[in-house]
Amino acid sequence: MKKWKFLTAAALTLMLAACGSDEETSTKDDANEPAKTEETTSSTEASAFPMTVSPLSAGSETEDGKSLTFEDVTFEEMPKNIVVFDYGFLDTLDALGVEGIVGIAANGGKGNFPEHLKEKYLTDSVTDVGSLKQIDFEKVAAANPDAIFISGRQGSFYEELKEITPNVVFIGSDNSNYVDGVFETVDLAAEIFGKQEKAEELKAALQEKVDAVKEKAAGYENALVAMYNDKKISGFDNGEDSRFAYVYNDFGFKPSTTDIKASSHGSDFSYESILSVDPEVLLIIDRTASDVETIKADIENDIIKQTRAYKEGKIVYLDGVNWYFSSNGVTTEADKLDEILNELK
Repeated sequence: MKKWKFLTAAALTLMLAACGSDEETSTKDDANEPAKTEETTSSTEASAFPMTVSPLSAGSETEDGKSLTFEDVTFEEMPKNIVVFDYGFLDTLDALGVEGIVGIAANGGKGNFPEHLKEKYLTDSVTDVGSLKQIDFEKVAAANPDAIFISGRQGSFYEELKEITPNVVFIGSDNSNYVDGVFETVDLAAEIFGKQEKAEELKAALQEKVDAVKEKAAGYENALVAMYNDKKISGFDNGEDSRFAYVYNDFGFKPSTTDIKASSHGSDFSYESILSVDPEVLLIIDRTASDVETIKADIENDIIKQTRAYKEGKIVYLDGVNWYFSSNGVTTEADKLDEILNELK
């Protein structure tokens, strides 16, 4: 009996010691949890590859009428050296926190590069590979990219860029479902670079702004989108081929006319034409990226002063870089919507 009691006590002692050891081990594991999470994240990222992604458009047409076909791309691993020709997609990658951008079409920092990206990307550590329509192929090759992202302006160089790396992804936009297209671009970037959680945050924030603009637009009878370029005016309606059809179809403004010749560059539109459709809201996109006062001197002439938009203070001047050169970026789209919301108070 005494022996039984001794064995039981001994067993209890061993059990308590084991529990203490387990608690200590558990504490150590808890302390090392961040490192364990990083390993798990790294493993999860690795398991996503090889990854095949599809272009956001199966094909397009160049300005000279040449038909282009874009192919799926299979990444064996997450890209580490990235060349980006599309300013909107660069903006999205930046918003997602993607690293590894080694080349951009900065054009020597001249003209139409997005202001909010200049400090980070116009540096000696990022190669300037030309402009949006003039590519320096030697510099692209020297950057040793394992991924190149292009859009419509670079479509005609697709095959040449594939000679540098087969991983050339086309991320052109779709004006017929514009906002969904922006979300699709964000999702594509998030999938490749493992940024899904951040992508959901960005999309939710952008959707809030879209909804706010729709609510604002519903309060106006009609609107007209026009582009100012070196003293010339182009008008845009809600037609399928209109570059800014999404202002009507996605942002909710009712067009003051549907009789504008369909064109991605708009139709020549005189000041008399604007007066004839007499929009309640006149949205002016500054293609020249000049200061607002310079444009006002041309736009707000004696003819425009007769319009309802002028009389009611509803002429909105929009940033040409965001609207014309870096559309589809998740940050620039939010900025574009803010321009409308801030002006139409």
